[in-house]
Amino acid sequence: MKKYTNKILIITAIVLVLGIIIGYTIDFQTGYRSGRIKYEKIEKDSMNVLNFNGLDEIESYADSLSENQPETSHQ
Repeated sequence: MKKYTNKILIITAIVLVLGIIIGYTIDFQTGYRSGRIKYEKIEKDSMNVLNFNGLDEIESYADSLSENQPETSHQ
């Protein structure tokens, strides 16, 4: 029985991986067809590249982002 243990484990792992792949594929297909998942083409001109020359510039940029965030209150 010992020589079949590795084969059983390998076959079980393969079946589990195939089941996960098939499940995600079905979920993606149904989500795409129902409109839950949408394809949006990315325009290359719309992508912004940020260049910083030091930590000071990064910190000031991060501060400016945090100032623009709306305040949320937890009640």
